[in-house]
Amino acid sequence: MKRTIGAAAALLLLAVVLIGCGKPKDNAAASGGKIKLQYWTWLSNQAAVEEFNSSQDKYEVEHVQMAHGDIMNKLTVALSANAGAPDIFQMTQRHFSNYTTTGKLYDMTAAAAGVISQFPESLQELVSLNGKVYGLAADISPAVLWYRTDIFEKYGIKTIDTWDQYNEAAAVLKKDGIYIMPIFNPAGAWGTNAIAMFLGTRGGNIFTADGKVIQNNRELEFVLQYFYDMNKKGYGESITFFTPEFWGELKAGKIASWPMNMAEGANIKKNMPELSGQWGIMAIPRWNDKTEQLTGFWGGTVLSVPDQSPHKEGAAEFVKWLCATNEGQLAASKTWNAVPALPSAYENSFYTQGDPYFSGDNAYSKINDSTPFYYYDWSIVEKVVGEQLDLMFADKITPAQARAAIEKNIAAETKR
Repeated sequence: MKRTIGAAAALLLLAVVLIGCGKPKDNAAASGGKIKLQYWTWLSNQAAVEEFNSSQDKYEVEHVQMAHGDIMNKLTVALSANAGAPDIFQMTQRHFSNYTTTGKLYDMTAAAAGVISQFPESLQELVSLNGKVYGLAADISPAVLWYRTDIFEKYGIKTIDTWDQYNEAAAVLKKDGIYIMPIFNPAGAWGTNAIAMFLGTRGGNIFTADGKVIQNNRELEFVLQYFYDMNKKGYGESITFFTPEFWGELKAGKIASWPMNMAEGANIKKNMPELSGQWGIMAIPRWNDKTEQLTGFWGGTVLSVPDQSPHKEGAAEFVKWLCATNEGQLAASKTWNAVPALPSAYENSFYTQGDPYFSGDNAYSKINDSTPFYYYDWSIVEKVVGEQLDLMFADKITPAQARAAIEKNIAAETKR
């Protein structure tokens, strides 16, 4: 019995340590008598937070930035321990369902009653469970093709409309030791989500709408084969995302383009300010065997409120401002290149303006149509797909074998 009590105490202590900088149970009022609300995010959106803080006199949101993985780990522990969670957290859409099922999130149904209907039906479903609303979508994350205008011009590469043209450009660049794109290898979550994004450009999925794993998934095998070939031919550079080496290769002109989500435009600017005017934006190319030119999604984000927050109503006000007002959505776009989840936000002329950093191109005009993409048990998907990608890039299995193993292992581990 004593050993059992001691183990429980040790686990509780571990939870407190892991939570780290979690806020106290009763938030102290901020300067000026405002109620302080702590907000966990991995995005550099301090400017949006400051705009909200200056727009009203009751609340002051504290912007706490940490890695996305740290947010997931700390939030999981805090919700389990019923202590240490922030007032507001931001989560990727593909992982949000892991938290709606915990019973530890604030029921925002009443708070969101006046705004939830303004969102597309798919985003309403995303933040809901059993008829209750547990958050709001902050943004969506469609892919575009970021490219180095100076490199493309030097090698006579014009507008790329199809992936065959993209591969032809890759062959030209390879002769001078330039890669046309990065390939996340080792894969991990980044490689998995790149596969998912490319699947979306073909209208493909890993799951059916009702959550069943697609078997004999020819679209998945096609995308796996494409990445395998790009790696094998030396068209894409195997590299770990967001490392100094990664940004160094882009700065040095060793990688000429990057098919990636809209939000990465902010990171391109932040990490390579000296290359202003040497980047441009194209729409994601069309696959030559397809008639539709579709985009894929990296994910998008959701804001939510833990039920343990002592200021749930105030936290919900910030969530509604950022996600469900045109002002908040515009602030998000200006801060981290967010693509609004709220359709009415696009009425602002900001979304028709060119960006001098990207040679006057307007990223919002480069977004293709899309088809729904379904996320279920995505943490498991990232682990399974990442493992098989690493084996495939190491030439230990073929793309066809990787596809079969992905289907088998996801179905086994998720019971779907």
